[in-house]
Amino acid sequence: MFSKIGFIGAGQMAKAIGLSMVRKGVVKPSEVFVSCPEEQYLEAWKEVGCRTTIHNGEVVDDSDTIIWAVKPQIFNTALQSTEYNVDNTSKFHVSIMAGIPLLDFTKLLQLKFKSSKISTARAMPNIAMKVDCGCSVYTMDEATSSENKELLSKLLGSVGLCFEVPEHQINAYCGLFSSGIGFMFPILEGLSDGAVNMGIPRDLSLQIAAQTMKGAAQLILGEGNSHPGALKDSVCSPGGTTIRGIAQLEFHSVRYALMKAVEAATTRGEELGMKSKK
Repeated sequence: MFSKIGFIGAGQMAKAIGLSMVRKGVVKPSEVFVSCPEEQYLEAWKEVGCRTTIHNGEVVDDSDTIIWAVKPQIFNTALQSTEYNVDNTSKFHVSIMAGIPLLDFTKLLQLKFKSSKISTARAMPNIAMKVDCGCSVYTMDEATSSENKELLSKLLGSVGLCFEVPEHQINAYCGLFSSGIGFMFPILEGLSDGAVNMGIPRDLSLQIAAQTMKGAAQLILGEGNSHPGALKDSVCSPGGTTIRGIAQLEFHSVRYALMKAVEAATTRGEELGMKSKK
């Protein structure tokens, strides 16, 4: 069981991490403390027995690990409104805010809490943690202890894949899996639309399209990281139905569109980081 965990922010990503860990028994509800200025966003946390407040400082004071899950544009405001009473030198602060470099996050915390010894990390998760199928990456401040590194890896790894990566690549990882999961929904919907166009009922087409996408992913994850190109070749018979469909995907530049989508999301993460400095 982990130490007391606090969330500054109660939105979708905070819930994807925190409520999933509670549901799995990774942390006790009583050991999770969440703050948000708007009470309605705290209801889901209250329902499972987590502690809640509208005051960020209460979470900071009474948590060992604090996960900052506010929008990057309002981080400075949230931080400056945090009134605290307890020394932060022994606490572990984790940012899951897109675009804000770890160095900037650390410096702002050091200024606010009047300490140069604050332990920090930057992590990027995705929403699939809600269904124990998440993916996350993290990078650590040099001063962060190996114990906190292990704690963060176990926390995030309890609800999906988790990897330590270089800081300069985090925005690209965010574009791949944090934004990338959003790219899957239009693709899934397109498969469903195509089936409806061919006479299949919508409810069945959505279920089958989702299972098809899940199956494709599992073939890669469950077969020793098989290359998607090899798997594609294995289901394409000469002159068959699948290769005819693949030809249409190539004609309409689906792969290139996805490449540009990841690039655009990465660039936007970098822009958000620049805005957070202003």
